[in-house]
Amino acid sequence: MLRRLLIALLLACPAIVLSQMSAHAACSCKPGNVQHSAQAADAVFSGVLQSQSTAPVGTDGARETTYDIEAETVYKGDVRTADVVVTSPQNGCRLGKLEADRRYVFFVTMDGASFTTNRCGGTDLATAALLGKVERFLGTGSQIGGTPEPEVEAAVFTKVDDAEPDSLTRLAAPGAALVIVGLLGLVFVRLRSRRS
Repeated sequence: MLRRLLIALLLACPAIVLSQMSAHAACSCKPGNVQHSAQAADAVFSGVLQSQSTAPVGTDGARETTYDIEAETVYKGDVRTADVVVTSPQNGCRLGKLEADRRYVFFVTMDGASFTTNRCGGTDLATAALLGKVERFLGTGSQIGGTPEPEVEAAVFTKVDDAEPDSLTRLAAPGAALVIVGLLGLVFVRLRSRRS
């Protein structure tokens, strides 16, 4: 019984290895350098992988993996929200399983209204080296989901059509009246002091 089990395992191992080799052989493309990947992509952004799931699509048995990403920095393209969904067809060039809660740089193309990527697109862990190359070619990017700066309201001045500015004599009249009252008071105090 043990001998049959060992023979079955020995026959099964090459079949598994060959099937994996044929799946990888079906993908003829190779990831290019960052400049080539960025030029070929419709959007480039970094973000943290939240979750992923693989499911069948259509009726032909094809499958695709969906990656839910919390985008952080956009280097290229129209990525407006922090919650981004990227798909990868489960063919020979599939992107494969990524690690949750890790930061990646995604090089994606548009497929209708959705983002797609594969093993050849350049998507990889957001290492300092990769981010440095992306920033050298595409710039520092723009943050997503930051708190926008509050808008400062401009002062509004209302012009009164028929109003004329006050004349100098009208502005000076209250001050002149106080001076006169003060002088009269001083004269009154002096006269009273002479009488006493």
